[in-house]
Amino acid sequence: MKWLVFKLAFFYVRVYAFFGYYRKKARREEMERKFRSFLGERWNPGKGKKIVRHVFELRGTRKVMHYLIPLVDRAFIKRFVEIEGIHFLDEAIKKGRGVVLMGGHFGLSHLSFHSLKVMGYDWLLIKGGAPKNRGHRRFRYSENVNDTIFIYDRSLAGDYRKRILETLRSGRIIIYYGDTREGKWKERVHFLGKEVDFPAGVIHLAHETKASIIPFIHLYWRGKITMIFKEPIDHGWKEEAGYRRIVSEYAKIVETYLLLSPEQYMGIYGPTVIESYYRSCVNGTVPSKEGEK
Repeated sequence: MKWLVFKLAFFYVRVYAFFGYYRKKARREEMERKFRSFLGERWNPGKGKKIVRHVFELRGTRKVMHYLIPLVDRAFIKRFVEIEGIHFLDEAIKKGRGVVLMGGHFGLSHLSFHSLKVMGYDWLLIKGGAPKNRGHRRFRYSENVNDTIFIYDRSLAGDYRKRILETLRSGRIIIYYGDTREGKWKERVHFLGKEVDFPAGVIHLAHETKASIIPFIHLYWRGKITMIFKEPIDHGWKEEAGYRRIVSEYAKIVETYLLLSPEQYMGIYGPTVIESYYRSCVNGTVPSKEGEK
């Protein structure tokens, strides 16, 4: 009967999106301005309502997600999940290499991550912010230090780096939001017609451990999750602009899916490079290149 719980939850978030769209006028208009700013002439006002309502739907899942994660099993995956390109991940693991799955703020990321775990893929998630002390609850999942590296204290940077390196050297998986605004090292690349700073620190660590870097896109539509693993982009390290090329390839993939399915981009809320760039433009400042290597 677990499938019925998921069906009801997915129906609830659609109802939440309907009322959220009309009741949260300020938030709705802000999202429309952000999409319009980045998409320019590609922004279609006629489809704007559908796009923003779906972002509200994704937002609504945050209210139920932590109760759904403990219910994820192979039956859930068979019924609700479609997978493309997972052979790229399997090939890297068979070679004994660590893997950086460069995800993005698309769809239902956490349900996608935990589906991977049920399938037998062990991972650690890098996440900005301190852990929240909610205590143990039987029917509620809480992010914890066992499967998450919380980045929140600069004085602990050495510890973060050590744990990431150990994970990759052991042939395990690091999941990282490659479009996050956080990060000391940045590479400025062309993105949606603008020059945008993307984080590159984890890419440096992947190079140091010879880990594979696989772009990972996760989408959600009407009760169906699609996980897409792209071809590895960890090549050309010896080039002078090798890191920038890798970041640029990743940014191009994010751009492709954002243009194809803007309603999937939860990152319009933040904390992402898009949100950060938008705030800089609103405030009349130019995105800083400080820390760029």
